Amino acid sequence: MTDGGAHAMGLESLGLETDDYGFARNKTESVTLDDIARIMIHYSGNAETDYLIERLGLDRISLVMQECGLKNHTSIYYALGFALATFNHENPSFSIDQIQSLVEQVSSGDISQMEKLVELYLYDTEWHSQQIAFMNSLKDNSLNGLEMWNYQIRAAQLLPKGTVREYAHMMAKIASGKLISPEASKIMQEKLESVQSDWILRAFYYDRFGAKDGMTAGVLSLASYEIPKHGELRNLSRVVVIIANQMPPEKWAEQAQYQGHYLLPIDLAQATGEYYKFGRTTD
Repeated sequence: MTDGGAHAMGLESLGLETDDYGFARNKTESVTLDDIARIMIHYSGNAETDYLIERLGLDRISLVMQECGLKNHTSIYYALGFALATFNHENPSFSIDQIQSLVEQVSSGDISQMEKLVELYLYDTEWHSQQIAFMNSLKDNSLNGLEMWNYQIRAAQLLPKGTVREYAHMMAKIASGKLISPEASKIMQEKLESVQSDWILRAFYYDRFGAKDGMTAGVLSLASYEIPKHGELRNLSRVVVIIANQMPPEKWAEQAQYQGHYLLPIDLAQATGEYYKFGRTTD
């Protein structure tokens, strides 16, 4: 309910019917790990992300992140924990003070509260039912307005954070087949370079284009690698990473509506001279 319908769209892409809550109607149906990874990348499926986190283990993921150069990245945690902390029937008033207190705990490395929420949702039947009912009630209520925007901007700070430079190095390694292993990089390339909505970029601007984007209240992000078709830098591999955080609602809405964070990389990937020097990474 908090992923914009991503999980349901992903399941529907496999021919699986979903109920009003976005859950698969056929509880015995199985899908491949490859499909789970594809839904995670192509549709931003949080349920798929959480399944892979659970399967691989948080400790193992943290170790691989360090080995891949994401040394300044904050800890990865289940998207379910973030969703439950943001929209919680125990905080029906959407208290900014309460969410800010949790943000400060998480920033200090204490994720015990989010762990508790996940445990309650998964294993406490009554709590789970109350949460589902609360989420369903939000469909009939407006979540607009500046007060709600400010609440969600603060809640967004619960999400893991990384640096533009480290994401750029990671994308460069994926593009060159050097992240983890050539085999692992190939799988990542296949997923990143086959997002259907990016077809126009590949058709008109790039020989290769692989990207993952993300957006939530006040946040727009895009990490990509590309090989331009035209200009002085044609046939050369480029990397563009854009991260905007705590954006004012009008600016965020404008960029989201007109796709500015997708159009800017077109200029950056083909930029030369001082513009190129400003955006490049060399170490």
